[in-house]
Order: sequence, then C-alpha cells, then structure tokens
Amino acid sequence: MTDIDIEHIIDRIHEAAAVPELWPDVLEAIAHAAGAHGMVMITSDADPWAGVWNGVVTSPSIREAFSAFMRDDLSSRTETTPRLLALDHPGFVSEQDVFSLEEWERDPYRTEWNKVWGFEHACATAIHSPSGELIVFHMERLAGRPAFSRQDLDFLDRFRPHLARAALLSTRWRLTRMRAATEALALVGLPALAIARSGRVVAVNDLIEGMTDVLRWLPKDRLAIRDGAADALLRAGLLQLGSAEKAVCSFAARRTNDQDRVVFHLVSMPGEARDLFNGAVGLLIVTPVTASQAPSLALIRGLFDLTPSEARVARGIAQGQTIGDIAAHHGLSRETIRTQIKAVLAKTGTRNQKSAAALFGGIPKLPLG
Repeated sequence: MTDIDIEHIIDRIHEAAAVPELWPDVLEAIAHAAGAHGMVMITSDADPWAGVWNGVVTSPSIREAFSAFMRDDLSSRTETTPRLLALDHPGFVSEQDVFSLEEWERDPYRTEWNKVWGFEHACATAIHSPSGELIVFHMERLAGRPAFSRQDLDFLDRFRPHLARAALLSTRWRLTRMRAATEALALVGLPALAIARSGRVVAVNDLIEGMTDVLRWLPKDRLAIRDGAADALLRAGLLQLGSAEKAVCSFAARRTNDQDRVVFHLVSMPGEARDLFNGAVGLLIVTPVTASQAPSLALIRGLFDLTPSEARVARGIAQGQTIGDIAAHHGLSRETIRTQIKAVLAKTGTRNQKSAAALFGGIPKLPLG
C-alpha cells in the first residue's frame, strides 16, 4: 500500500461514519490492504460483554461465512471476545496473542467456523464507545496464508484511531435519528420511545416519559410495563426485532386504575436506519384504545423517510394493490412503480410487498381532530 492509498481509505472511513452504506466497501478495502480475505465490524449493546452481538456489518467477501457464524450462535460459546477484552490492548492483536496453539485449535470458533470456512488466522481490536457500546473490528486470512505478523498489526493500527472516531460519529448520528423519530411522534400526540433488542431505551419523547401509570423506569436505561402480561409480550417482541417477518408487534396493557387500556405498537426501525450502531432497534408507540382513528401517510412517510412518490406507492401497498393497480391509478409505467417499490422495501427493511403491507398496517393511526 502506498501512503496515498492509505489516506484514501482513511477518508472513506470518515465518510462511512455519516453514510453507513459505505461501511462494507470500506471494510473490504482495509482487509485487502492487510492481505486478509474479509473484515467484520460488530457491536454489543452494552460495554460489558454479555455474549450477544447487536449490530453487524461485513465486507462482501465474508458476508456468507459470518452469517453462518451468527446463525450458529458461536459468539456465546467462543472464548475469542472475552480473551480479546481481557488483554485490553489498544490496538490490533492476532489469535497468537490471546491463545496458545492448543487452545486455538480447541476453541469452537476455530473448530466449528474458522476451519470449516477455509480460514486459518484472525486478528481483531476492541473499541469502547463513549455511549456504552463495545465495537470490535475483526478480519480473517485464508488457510495457507501466514499468520498476522507484528508488522501487519502495526499497519492496521494506523487505521484504528480513525475507526474509533468514525464509531463515535456514527453513534452521534444514531442518537440524532432516534430523537428525531420520537420527537416527530410527539408532535402528532403519540407517546413513543426508541428501544434496543436488549431492552435499553435509546431515546424518549416527553409524552411517554410521563406515563408512570403504565411504565416503570428501571436502572441502566431500562423500562418495564406495569401490566405483567403486556411486559412479557414486550420482551418477546424485542427478541424479534430485526426480523422482516416480525416487523410489528401490537398488544394492550392496563393502566394502574385497571379500567383504561392503552395499546403498545413495537415497530422495527427501517432497514436503512438500522445500521451497525443502531443494531436491532424498534419504536415503541402508545395509543389509547378509545381514540377515533384514521390512517396517516404523513406519519408513515416521516418514520421511513419516504419521498412523496414512494409514500403514494406505500399507500397502494398498504391497500393491497398490485403493481398494475398502482401504475394505472397514478398514470405511471409498471417499471417506474417497480423501482419505487424497491426503494420502499429498502427503506422499510422489508423483503416483499406482503411484509411491507403488514408493517404499514401495524403502525398506529392518528387520532382525528
């Protein structure tokens, strides 16, 4: 790598802090510069390691392999992360720094994943975000390649401070987006908060903060619903955050007077906003069951950052219209509507029109004036 190449990658790292879609290509560039097959960036929702990764971004070359790693739940069984954290080294380290050869060959990470996918050597670094997340950057070399040398790790350490700063910027962008979403809901009279899969509250609006007859605020930015049955449904819904098939979870809860009811709607955040530093995050929105209600495309558009044309297509999807129906209604070509539907699916994190319709249908309606 020349110095110009390194500076270009550093510039791209800082661009990715504000444009999360750039991260996969940035990780690929760093991996190739270090002679690795691919690179992964993963976060835990809380600084103390609890065995669960919350957000994941991979370079394209390692995406399929790391999907298998996550699917097999190896993160809770391997010693790689606990040992990396115990070493507490402010830079990249290799497997040789945290394992003996015998320990490395016995660890489930090596036996069930690394070796199975044709890898042999790994290196990683851990960064503690000021907002409480644990962020790990990790890369793999294919079998037959040499282990990461001290020179290789020193080379990677040139990127580390920039990766740390980009992580901080991404975290701040995350908080800004979450606060904007909850405050927008407050403007239309809806109590709401943003909540991570772990149950940690990320942002709240004033309307929900005052609902102490329904909610209990717990230490470490957690909350519970006073109605035990509703609280159990919330916990179950949080486990499904990020799943396209479980985009919306709605359930009723009693107030403390045991007469009035409210309905909670747990809505998965849009796919494009659910970047590494959000991980699986949902909006928990509260509506009274007695309110007169009507659909609000303005609310859907605001939540998912849709353009006016995408919002019109979203309305058609919510009404169960076909591509032909939507095209005829708006006097546009089918190809134009297909393009707009692809944009709507990308922004909502849904895989098809059916799951998008379920998502839109589950969002609470606004009370009529």
